[in-house]
Amino acid sequence: MISLRWLVLNTLAATLFVSGCTTVNTFVVLLPEDGGAASAVTVGDNSQSTVLDKPYSTAAVDTRGGIETKTITAEEANRMFTDALAAQPPQPISFTLYFESNSIEVTPSSQPMLEALFAEVAKRQAVEVQVTGHTDRVGSDADNDRLSLQRAEAVRTMLIQRGINSNFLRAVGRGEREPLIPTPDEQAEPRNRRVEVIVR
Repeated sequence: MISLRWLVLNTLAATLFVSGCTTVNTFVVLLPEDGGAASAVTVGDNSQSTVLDKPYSTAAVDTRGGIETKTITAEEANRMFTDALAAQPPQPISFTLYFESNSIEVTPSSQPMLEALFAEVAKRQAVEVQVTGHTDRVGSDADNDRLSLQRAEAVRTMLIQRGINSNFLRAVGRGEREPLIPTPDEQAEPRNRRVEVIVR
C-alpha cells in the first residue's frame, strides 16, 4: 500500500529540491505508516527504477533519470518537511454509538462518545463523515434494514443540527449483515445495535 503521506510529500519535496538544486527532478521520502504497517513505492520509469520499502528511505531522481538512494533520520525528515507535515489533514477517526433495543435512541452510556464525536467534527476545518447503522438479529431483514438506516439518519440529523453541511454527510444502513458479535437469528445483542461513524 502506498502511503498517503508519501503522496503528499512527493509533490512538495520535488518543488523544494528543484528550487535548491537544478539537477534533482524529483525527491521522494517514504514515511512510516500509522501502526507500523508495511508500505513501499517504486520510483523511476521503465528504463530505471528503485523500490523504497523502509521508513525514511529516499530517492533523488535527476533530470536524466538517474536515481540516488539513501536513508535519512526521522529528525531530518521532520526538519525538511515541517510545513508539509503540519499541513496534512487530521487522520480519520471512528466512533461507535450504541442504541436502545428497536429504537433510534442512543444509549446513556454512549452519550459521552456522541459528545466526543460532536467535538471532533467541530474542530476540523474540512470534514467528511460516513455514518453506518447496524442492528442485532432480532426481527426481519427488512425491518432491520429500515431500523439501521433510521439510526444512521438520526445521527446524521444531529450532525446537521450542529452545523455540518449535509453534502459532507453520508448515511447508510447495513441491517444485521455486519454484526460485531455473531449470534443466532433472533438473539438480542446490545453491541450489534450500533452506528459507526468515520470522520475524515
